[in-house]
Amino acid sequence: MKDSYYLSLIEKLTTSDDKQRLEIINTFSNDYNNAFPLLWSTALRGDNIRGVLGVIRDMIKKEKAKGIFKRTLGNSKDKLSGFLENSDAKTRKNACAIIAELGDSYYLDALYNGYQAENQCFVRPSYVNAISNCGRASDGEKLQNTLDALITNKHFSDDDFSEDKKSLSKNEKHLNEEKIALKRAIAKLSPNAFHDFKNFENPVPMILTAMDDNFQITLNDLKEKSIKATLTAEGVLINEKDLNKIYSCRTFYEVIFPLDGCKNLEFSSKSIASAIIKSNIVDFLNSCHINPNNTPYYYRIEYKTTNFNDEKTEFVKNISKELDTLSNDSMRNSPSSYEVEIRIVETKKSCSAFVKLYSFKDYRFDYRYKSLPSSINPVSAAIVMKSISKWLNPVAKIIDPFCGTGTMLIERSKVKSYKTLTGVDIYRTAIEDAIINTKLAKLKIDLIADDILEYNTSELFDEMISNMPFESKTSAHNLSFDLYNDFINKIPMLVKPGGMVFLYTVEKNLFRENLIDKNHLQLIDEIKIVTGGLTPHIFVLKVK
Repeated sequence: MKDSYYLSLIEKLTTSDDKQRLEIINTFSNDYNNAFPLLWSTALRGDNIRGVLGVIRDMIKKEKAKGIFKRTLGNSKDKLSGFLENSDAKTRKNACAIIAELGDSYYLDALYNGYQAENQCFVRPSYVNAISNCGRASDGEKLQNTLDALITNKHFSDDDFSEDKKSLSKNEKHLNEEKIALKRAIAKLSPNAFHDFKNFENPVPMILTAMDDNFQITLNDLKEKSIKATLTAEGVLINEKDLNKIYSCRTFYEVIFPLDGCKNLEFSSKSIASAIIKSNIVDFLNSCHINPNNTPYYYRIEYKTTNFNDEKTEFVKNISKELDTLSNDSMRNSPSSYEVEIRIVETKKSCSAFVKLYSFKDYRFDYRYKSLPSSINPVSAAIVMKSISKWLNPVAKIIDPFCGTGTMLIERSKVKSYKTLTGVDIYRTAIEDAIINTKLAKLKIDLIADDILEYNTSELFDEMISNMPFESKTSAHNLSFDLYNDFINKIPMLVKPGGMVFLYTVEKNLFRENLIDKNHLQLIDEIKIVTGGLTPHIFVLKVK
């Protein structure tokens, strides 16, 4: 019943106007799994090939539809290639558009053959677009040769043009369209030429991102460096021009730049793209980069939302298309190779747009060449150190009993002076990674592969800092309880009386439970740290 109804809609395509055609496409789009096989089989039978391919072309612009059509094609890719040889020019154009959406290198040979043989100027740009989406860097070189020949009029002979002035003008229009398509394809397929960052001449507004409960730590960190800052809903707002000075602060995650007029935008790809362009984003980028030839900036869009789905993917795709068009080639969407991120942050009823620069390198944590899944985020480690700085001893001998790849010890060295650093970990791989990170940090840390419960020292330490191990599975509770209990009992054999202990753990309830009746330790403070979806605490202890 459904098949016969769909077949009747396919028949109507031959006589339908634009409004009726759109209604037919909307009907098919509600049932991709059944619609695509019928549409494709109809095209293969030779019934209204142009109309059917046009419908498929419009439907597969959505990612979900594209995936289903690829499965429908199966082993019949050669049939789609065959439509490039169809006698009808618009059928060939539609076939090119479908192949462009699929972006499959399988079709390249057929595209080149069709492009070379194509004598209809209005179809030729479609071949170029398809090659652009299916090709690689070497194809950019081939297309450059084609463009060079086109510019020097070697591609067409005089016989290719009608003497009729109207036809000649029309052909020239299509030739210009082909040249534009070639330039865009060459730019897309060629390696991106990025811009060098030159810093800002004048202060600009910037937002430093951090977790909500840690904003005050970042504010204090900035104050120490004489940077004025205020708290906003998005993060810590500052007006500065020297990024090197800003990145001397270690307790924020990243720097993003608010765009003028890009707050509380409606959820419309055209409205968002228009607002971004009207914010003078290109002038902003030119103000801090070397760009004498006005070459385009390569960007990606990052959409921050709690519910990302296929519709949001399509939404982002539409924003980038609008941006590419409105910027007059000053900006080019390049999700896999970019120097600028345009960040769309969704709120309940609207969204805001920001810019993040990748042309300026954040060197703060370059030492962290090696890490493990259990490794603490270096920004979190820096926040921990700032949170406990008032208790740190500038001549302390320091031990990290679960040192992992060394992040906590390295960040401790950045906050206050010390006498020695020692790291112990039961996993040799972690110690090997810590050795590499320590060398990159240009520090001397005594790193030991050993079980801290078995480790013995002839000289007690003044400070202990550590990111405590934890198990995410409930079944591991007893194992964690025993480890925490045995470790807490071990502390007086590692840290001298009067020494300080700083333990960072997600297992805060388990730790409190194990502190009961431990008379050798005094709890000085308990500090909550927010990181991701977790809320670990720092237990500040003093050995009696």
